[in-house]
Amino acid sequence: MTGRAPARYYPGMSRTLAVAINTFREAVRDRVLYGVLGLALVSLSLSFALGEMALDQGDRVVLDVGLASTSLFAVLVSIFLGSSLLYKEIERKTLYVILPKPIARYEFLLGKYLGITLTATVFVAITGGVQFVVVALRAGLNPMWALLGVIGLFAALGAATVRAYDRTAVIVPWSLAVLAVGLGLASRTPLELTPIASAVVLIVGEVLVLTAVALVFSAFSTPFLTALFTLGVWLVGRSADTMATLRSGVIPESVKEALQQLVHVWPNFHLFVPGHGALERSLGDGAITGLQAGPLSYVGTTMTYAVTYSAMLLLAAALIFRRRDFL
Repeated sequence: MTGRAPARYYPGMSRTLAVAINTFREAVRDRVLYGVLGLALVSLSLSFALGEMALDQGDRVVLDVGLASTSLFAVLVSIFLGSSLLYKEIERKTLYVILPKPIARYEFLLGKYLGITLTATVFVAITGGVQFVVVALRAGLNPMWALLGVIGLFAALGAATVRAYDRTAVIVPWSLAVLAVGLGLASRTPLELTPIASAVVLIVGEVLVLTAVALVFSAFSTPFLTALFTLGVWLVGRSADTMATLRSGVIPESVKEALQQLVHVWPNFHLFVPGHGALERSLGDGAITGLQAGPLSYVGTTMTYAVTYSAMLLLAAALIFRRRDFL
């Protein structure tokens, strides 16, 4: 972000969209993200090696480990960006120049949210495309097709980067191209692609809610505490299934009831657990989802939950940010 009014850089665009674009550009230029992306791609590659050692469970290992890695690293990206980007604006004093301009605080906060979620979605698209290629190779895809796909993607990236006025803008369509190529290669195999694609979409839903959680804390706290609180919310949310179905004889009934009630108000990140097997378990879990439908119906309902919950969290963040004194 710079100290000038965002709308001046993007005539005709809304102020929120301008902030979102600048946030995305700033996030993409952060070298930490490239390191996280590299680790994610290495993990996806290692899942293929683990599959080779798992004998008759190889396909399941490749799929579950790969999707779990994508989810974990997407969570790290969301926490890192959500806890740091807003604070950087305050630390660099650029926020003091932006807010006096004709832009409301909620517009600025929403722009930050959209920019961060766009960055995380690009991350998921790239790793999701690689995931499709890995499982396709495991399912018998000719490696030559995968090699041609990789060469074509990097050739397109190089050509687009040379010709583009804004190189960061190339990343969004290229990430979608990676996902499309991976999906196309996987379609050449007997794989059932719907559960895998559903899991990738659910990871995006998880990112939407987690980024909103991070911005709530970031609106009044430091990056370290924001990251710590957000990670804690995510860990508890991933345990929502355990809290709702707790059967321990040691824990008092009052505590069990409190935990079961907490599930209904706490962000339920268990809904977004990726993986074919995990998706099947979630579909059959009436205690949490109440759904007995197919993957597409489940994904639609869960993404609606993600958008609705994120909107409520952003409203809370906007109210906190509005009352904060920067003088």
